[in-house]
Amino acid sequence: MSQRMSRRVAAGLWWGCLAASPAWADDAKAFSIGLQGSGHATLADVGLPGYPGAMPNGESHGDTPAASFGAWAGSFGLRINVMKFQVADSPARVAAFYARALGRHGAVLYCREPAARVKPPKDSDKLSCDEGVPPAGEYEFRAGTARQFRVVHVSPQGDGGARFELARIALGN
Repeated sequence: MSQRMSRRVAAGLWWGCLAASPAWADDAKAFSIGLQGSGHATLADVGLPGYPGAMPNGESHGDTPAASFGAWAGSFGLRINVMKFQVADSPARVAAFYARALGRHGAVLYCREPAARVKPPKDSDKLSCDEGVPPAGEYEFRAGTARQFRVVHVSPQGDGGARFELARIALGN
């Protein structure tokens, strides 16, 4: 998992821990807590199509090309599914494919555009790209709502191909 995606997952977990604390006080009888993790995720879990010819990409020895994580406490829940791939096609071509595919899940934000990085009001369910601008040559797209969205990050690979990560993040019960 790239450092950028790892930071997103860590931020989601931190937010989840903060959000779980009010759930404890809501209903002590119905309170439950759980944690689940696995080194397996499918394209169906992520909700995006596979890129033709792409191969799973474990970046280093022992690294898994897919992962699922779930946590819940009371009425709060968090679910993250991530998959990593590599392909011989250019990053621009992969980015165009996924920009179209993300359209099924709502308006597509291209995180390089300044308008996509405007932080919405706290009570809004509007999605934004709050992580900043992707590095030169990389692409990041998001689609969905602030509580349930998909992220695609595409970066160049040394041989002219592309590495890309697909993620689905869902907050709530």
